[in-house]
Order: sequence, then C-alpha cells, then structure tokens
Amino acid sequence: MMKATWSIATAAAALLLAAGSAGAQVCAGFPAAEGGGTVGGLANFPSGYEQYGVQGDYNSEGPIAFNGGILGAFDNGSSLFTLRGGVAFKLDSIARVHGLSLCPNLRVDFSSRSGFTLWQVPIGFGIGATLPLGEGGTALTPYVIPALVWQQLSGGTGNSVSESDFGLRGGTDLNFGRFYLGGTAEWVQATGTKVMFGIRGGAKF
Repeated sequence: MMKATWSIATAAAALLLAAGSAGAQVCAGFPAAEGGGTVGGLANFPSGYEQYGVQGDYNSEGPIAFNGGILGAFDNGSSLFTLRGGVAFKLDSIARVHGLSLCPNLRVDFSSRSGFTLWQVPIGFGIGATLPLGEGGTALTPYVIPALVWQQLSGGTGNSVSESDFGLRGGTDLNFGRFYLGGTAEWVQATGTKVMFGIRGGAKF
C-alpha cells in the first residue's frame, strides 16, 4: 500500500511540475479563483461504509482562503457525522516564479458517533496547478497535500488516545465554465487505515 501511494504521489508531483500556470486555491484542494468561491457535493468510498456531504470555500483576494463542510457516513443503521473547517495561506510570490499554486494549510475534522468523538487535524503543505485544455476556460487542476496528521479518539468514559501520523491527500478536477467535477484520494499512515477514494462536483461563484 505504501509503495502504491508513493507512486501516486510521484506521478502527481511530476504532473504539477510540468504545469505552466498557477491556480488560485488549487493548493488547498479547491479550484476557486481569487475573490470567489465554490459550493458542491462529495461522496467518499472507504472500506466498509459510504460517506456523503457538502462543502464550500472562499478564496479571498489576499493570501488567506477558507473552506468547510459537513459529511455523514451511514452503516447498518448507525451514523457518523463530521464537521470540517480549513484555512490556507497562499504563497503567491513563490508560485508566480515556478508556475505553481503553493500554500501551507490546516484542516480540522470533528466526528461524533455513539458517545465517541474523533478529532483529526492535518497540517500540510499543498502544491497545485492549472493545466488549460483549450479555449473556454476548460482546465485540469491537480493538487497534492502531504501532511502531519494529529488524531485524538475519546470515549464516553473520558478516556482518550492520541497519535500523529504522516498523511497524504490529493486529486484532480476538470473545470468547465463555472462548474467542476473530479476525483480525490486520501490516506493516513495509521494501523488498519486504507486509502479513501471520492468523487465530487460543484459550481463556482
């Protein structure tokens, strides 16, 4: 699994380095232009259950960009809900030189189910790019975000377990006009964890 994940990351990095123009917030995993945002839906398919949700972001005209969402997972009559928020700091001066979208970023996920709570906080550095596919604004926006992921699981008795692991997430969106559609992958190097694949789509404003 580690070898396969590394191969995916290597291929994504090679694609990004070959890019010719930067995307505004692609490094944080969103194709929003400066001064605009996106809103859309997503579906993830990890082993054993399915997860659905909505998400959105706002890319300010300054260096700060924000994103958030809510997800629900359903399995044998039980449900797991996750609230998500994130922030990214765009390094535009460096990005213009290398033709990339670069940003340190932070995401916070809070999940709750049957008296158990889970905090998951990836602290990463994103690399993204915009690859034009002709006229009309059609483009691919690939990104990859290696991260240090802090996690804490707490039970109803007040006991908790914390750990820090390496994580990796990325994906590619096809942008056409004011809409986007793409795929994602996310993995954390923790015992028993598998790669989470997803699809998503939405509109820009």
